[in-house]
Amino acid sequence: MYVFHLASKTSSAAGDALGSIIAVILLTLMMSGPLFAVVTILYSKLEKALYSRRSLTAGLEAQLLELAHAKGGTLTIPEVSMNTDLSLEESEIVLDSFVKLKYINLRVSEKGAVLYDFPRINR
Repeated sequence: MYVFHLASKTSSAAGDALGSIIAVILLTLMMSGPLFAVVTILYSKLEKALYSRRSLTAGLEAQLLELAHAKGGTLTIPEVSMNTDLSLEESEIVLDSFVKLKYINLRVSEKGAVLYDFPRINR
């Protein structure tokens, strides 16, 4: 690392302060290059992860819609789990999120089974 010394004809204190300011600015500029590279790499990885997640979500939505169509517009958690790569817990989370978004309706059958109805799918 280089240390810069600036001589001032007017005042030694002013010269020291100016030298310190310039040194801080130069150090900041030297450190910002690697920091910029790290931030760029992290942003790129985050962007790829988000794109991958969106792709998975779109594929899962298509799977659920096809399954709901094949099952007459009504699904259960075990049906989703058996016909996708989701666990029972993940299936419940996905279906409940669709209920919260008002894409599907939740109801309980007379026998106590939790059913998820897709109202826009013909029965």
